[in-house]
Amino acid sequence: MGKYTVFYLGLLVLGVNSMGGCTTIPSHPSTALPSSAFFIVDGAELKPLQAIAHAQEARMKNCHKGLACEDAYYVRGLVALFENRADAITIFQELRTVMPNSRYDASAIGWLNLLQDKAPVSSYNKALLGQLRQEIIQNLLERSEPMLGATKEQGRHVAELTR
Repeated sequence: MGKYTVFYLGLLVLGVNSMGGCTTIPSHPSTALPSSAFFIVDGAELKPLQAIAHAQEARMKNCHKGLACEDAYYVRGLVALFENRADAITIFQELRTVMPNSRYDASAIGWLNLLQDKAPVSSYNKALLGQLRQEIIQNLLERSEPMLGATKEQGRHVAELTR
């Protein structure tokens, strides 16, 4: 995952997480069961996400520390957002425990705060979460293609969302 994409995704997560005091309406993420997905996934996205999850789990078993290991944990945590909220929390906590000063530390903290927040989400934040979901899906699915990574266009789009 490109470092700018990760940076902007992290900023977006922190921004969404910090704006919870505005007008609120109940939404799926704050009222869902811990075993339910944080983001809804459609059928076309399911198989590629499962393949990415299995690949990251294999990488996590074979690494100890370093950039590749950080990537494996973080990407697996992102995929878990589409599978199981409790699993996503566990993976982001493991990332922070195994590699406390990783380049994904701020993003992992943002995700943990967002996933564990019980407060309702404002309508504005709900829209941002929808855009964030699309950015994550697009980035993860591009990762599953052998020669593609994050594009500059995605980074610009995420930057626009964080303004």
